[in-house]
Parts: sequence; structure tokens; C-alpha cells
Amino acid sequence: MKILTGFLGGFISILILLLLTHYTTYPLIMAPFGATCVLLYAASQSPLAQPKNVILGHFISALIGLVVLHTWGSSSLSIAFAVGLAIAAMQFFECIHPPAGANPLVILLSPVPLHSDFLLFPVLLGAVVLVIISKINLISAYRRLTLR
Repeated sequence: MKILTGFLGGFISILILLLLTHYTTYPLIMAPFGATCVLLYAASQSPLAQPKNVILGHFISALIGLVVLHTWGSSSLSIAFAVGLAIAAMQFFECIHPPAGANPLVILLSPVPLHSDFLLFPVLLGAVVLVIISKINLISAYRRLTLR
């Protein structure tokens, strides 16, 4: 059952983000969300997979990536600094979410410059959608178990 939940949770979550992207024309998908799905569906009890960690972790690390990009540009030093600062900030705010550590890399290594709207689309809205879908999935699984 756990393997099926992991498969279906990841499949449905990413599919919904892709469909929302297609139908709204707002980008709601980014590579770190695949790793977020691993935590949400294969390690849902982990503190690293809790809604606060998912949402704030992604938001804070992306904000840091954007600030570093627009302050110092993209260089080896600024990329490394942004990742280190994102980790430290997630620790400080107690919202550690390992997949979010990739956000500064996504931002600073992007072939096109990213701007503040990236914080809303895909980062914040995408993270919120993933959390909502995972909670719906957990509620459904709980109901199935209690009906037995």
C-alpha cells in the first residue's frame, strides 16, 4: 500500500501541477518539487515533510536565490553562497526542507534571468498545491484504513 501511495501521490501531484501550468499559463512546476513529493509520500511523518517546512523552506530558499542573483549575479561564489545561506536560513526559521536547498541552484543556473514573480509562480503556489494534494491523499488513506 505504501508503494502505491508513493506512486499515486507523486504521479497525481506532478500531473496536477503540469495541468495547472498548461491551463493557467502560470509556471507551477520546478525540478525540486519531484524531491518534495518523495518526502510528502514516502516519508510523510518526517519533520522535513511537514507543511510549514515544505512551504516556507521553498519560499525562503527561493527568495535568497533571487536576492543573490540580482545583487551579485551568477558566479561560482554567489551560487555557493546562496545555497549555504538558504540552508542557514531554513535552520534559523526551523523550516528545513532538503529539496528547497536546490532552489538557489535552479535560480542562479537558469539560462534566463528569473524575477520576483518566480516566488509566486512556481515556488509558493506550487508548494501550497503539493501540500494540499498530500493532505487530501492522507485523509483518503486514513478513511480507507478506518473503514476496515
